[in-house]
Amino acid sequence: MNSLERTWARLDGKPVDRMPALPIFMIYTGNLIGRRYDDYCRDHRVLVEGNLALVERYGIDLVSCCCQPFSEAADCGAELEYYDNQPPACSNHLLKEPSDLLKLERPDPHGGGLMTERIKAVELFAKEVGDSIPIQGWVEGPLAQAADLRGINEIMLETIADPQFARDLMDWVTEMEIEFAQAQIAAGANLIGIGDAAASLVSPAYYAEEVAPREKKIVDAIHEAGARVRLHICGSIQGKYETIAGLGVDLLDIDYLQSVAEVRAGVGPDQCLSGNLDPVRNIMNSEPDQIKADFARAHEEAGENFILAAGCEVPPETPEENVVAMFEYARSTT
Repeated sequence: MNSLERTWARLDGKPVDRMPALPIFMIYTGNLIGRRYDDYCRDHRVLVEGNLALVERYGIDLVSCCCQPFSEAADCGAELEYYDNQPPACSNHLLKEPSDLLKLERPDPHGGGLMTERIKAVELFAKEVGDSIPIQGWVEGPLAQAADLRGINEIMLETIADPQFARDLMDWVTEMEIEFAQAQIAAGANLIGIGDAAASLVSPAYYAEEVAPREKKIVDAIHEAGARVRLHICGSIQGKYETIAGLGVDLLDIDYLQSVAEVRAGVGPDQCLSGNLDPVRNIMNSEPDQIKADFARAHEEAGENFILAAGCEVPPETPEENVVAMFEYARSTT
């Protein structure tokens, strides 16, 4: 099986020759090819070069456009601060006041900004790998992107103090992300990641009532466009399992703040899971044999419907032998 066949078979609950391995690498990938991370985020050719190097070196089962969360915000007009060896930051958020949303124009994904760079990365991946490996595009979720535009503290307060504005902003974001996802799929992406880290910060009730319906709108649009969906919520999703199970995502990433067994019990047997090793404690600061043992534990708790990944991004300082151990475990089992 090639990587695409292997990953799709696992997502469809069919037999595989070995476990697919889809860990998230970002800064590590830039370091692997000796490139600054600001270049990795702004130049699609650097991103593609790094991902192809990951495939060649470790046999990872996807190429990915995931590099930083501010592409959409930047194309809306937000100013980013770039760094050599960490993701960009947005300290001066675009929406100073709720009323600024009325003046905000939805960016054109093909307008020449960072969204366009991601689309170009997908196009180049499609030329380089064809149908041999999943091509993962990426969008931000409704609450995460609302935080990118307004500020995390502000939007969290406004979910309570100005709930209609929070709804209006998430609605605006949802339409933007659907358009962005569709553009990536048209360019050749067959898997779209949705990153909604801020969703871990709200109550289960607010998530079920306000966030999940908008996430599902994005999920449904991606499926209608012909791609699979990976949901990645950094942090705790405790109390939200039943709601998440209703989204219909193909792959659910699990961070280390909850056990795989707990999530499996909450979402049921049919949801494909990935995770949940602590990227620092259980990957970067661990030992190869222990890493394999920890993945074996996660695999046992999840059952067969499982894909190898850490709880979040594999840190750039992770020793080479520890990265190798991750993929050795995947190759040793189904």
